[in-house]
Amino acid sequence: MSNLAEKTEYRALKILATMVRQFEQLHCLDMTKTDDWDSCAARNLLESIIQSNGYQINYDPKNPRTILVKEQPSKTNRK
Repeated sequence: MSNLAEKTEYRALKILATMVRQFEQLHCLDMTKTDDWDSCAARNLLESIIQSNGYQINYDPKNPRTILVKEQPSKTNRK
């Protein structure tokens, strides 16, 4: 599987992001309701791993490469 570490490597996140992009190919295929539900849950879980490490996936259908973008901290209105 993997080596347990304190921090997830960028390369591991990149592989997970590529897997998430592969789920896009399922939208035009026939699946049972249960399989669709399970595949959606798996995709969401993979995306949550990426997001919990501070990244988001850049979805550009014209670009075949999967790009991870570091999430910007949300700005709060401080007085």
